[in-house]
Amino acid sequence: MPAESLSLDCLIVLGARLNQEGRPGRIARMRVEHALRLWQAAGGTCRLLITGGCSRGSLAVSEARAMANHALDLAETQWGPDSRERLGTCLVLEETSRTTRDSARHTLPLVLDLQFGAVGLVSDALHLRRAHYLFRRHYQPHPVRLHPLPVPGVWRHYWQNRRYLWLTKMALRESGAWLKVLTRRTRPRREK
Repeated sequence: MPAESLSLDCLIVLGARLNQEGRPGRIARMRVEHALRLWQAAGGTCRLLITGGCSRGSLAVSEARAMANHALDLAETQWGPDSRERLGTCLVLEETSRTTRDSARHTLPLVLDLQFGAVGLVSDALHLRRAHYLFRRHYQPHPVRLHPLPVPGVWRHYWQNRRYLWLTKMALRESGAWLKVLTRRTRPRREK
């Protein structure tokens, strides 16, 4: 089902690394830009829940805060000051998560408190499969419908710009993260 035809209460935008200056890196910007297109196509009424805490060794700004600032600036540039103000009222930040698993765990209480029934999950296609899996596991007992909404063109962008090393690093990182998820699931639980 196309994202434009979905009736969503909220878009959860998963955090991504910041650059040295504390601004969103390329992947984070692509996620925010995709979420803004979806938000605008939906009439600018659904909430944007941006998740991501501070990176290790960085206390300056959280991924969520930096991505929200980028979203606000972009909304103002593309659609004017009124859109910035309207978007500002739609933003919800979750600034403690440092992993995708944390994001699933920490966004659930917000989603339940705000009584969201239909939630879009925004990330790049490589990351989104694992994220959707983890979110489904945490959200499963609750009446929340999750809709994965992949950011288009991430692989193509890196491939066309001959950023093969980055593509390889992304694929290896994601493979390692999947291994962690799968081994954690198959490991027997200890009795308390």
